[in-house]
Amino acid sequence: MIFYFIRHGETDWNVRKKIQGKADIPLNENGLNQAKALADELAELKPDVVRAYTSPQQRAKLTAGIAAEALGVECVSLDGLREMDLGEWEGSNWDIIEQTYGEVYHYWNSHRRYTHTPGGECYNEVLERALESLGIILEREQGDVLVVTHSAILMVLRCYLARLPFEEMLRFRTKNAAWFTVSAEEMKDALTRFAAGY
Repeated sequence: MIFYFIRHGETDWNVRKKIQGKADIPLNENGLNQAKALADELAELKPDVVRAYTSPQQRAKLTAGIAAEALGVECVSLDGLREMDLGEWEGSNWDIIEQTYGEVYHYWNSHRRYTHTPGGECYNEVLERALESLGIILEREQGDVLVVTHSAILMVLRCYLARLPFEEMLRFRTKNAAWFTVSAEEMKDALTRFAAGY
């Protein structure tokens, strides 16, 4: 079993470098084109995908729906795949947040795993709910799956899989409509480690 992880297509807030989080921002025209190009790429690749799973947010759901249709599979939403809740910082951008929140931002940036954004989540909570959803998928499916989600989810997951400190997660930034694969064995190992408190 292989997980095909995909980041949603572009939105206007991506272009403007605004923090989206739980805000339900739609794909823009370029994002729709990216989703269609991704679907064409996957259809040509012909992976043995049995189902697509997606964040319920429309930017991911539409990206997933276009890919699922191209592959002829069902698309299912899982709430645990939604983007990180960034609280008060949503709608702003990182430069403004750094200037406005000063020490709060710098402490969060250097203690990313367990420090909450003001009014939002910490990355450990994001990882926990994402892994819970991925565990559900592992139990349900035998074949390969698409998982369409968001930047923070993909960064924290890839960082955890690589066994690196969360402060290094920015090296795993994923472009809009880009994808990568993770094996079922890697995912099971991550679930086991997290359950053991690592």
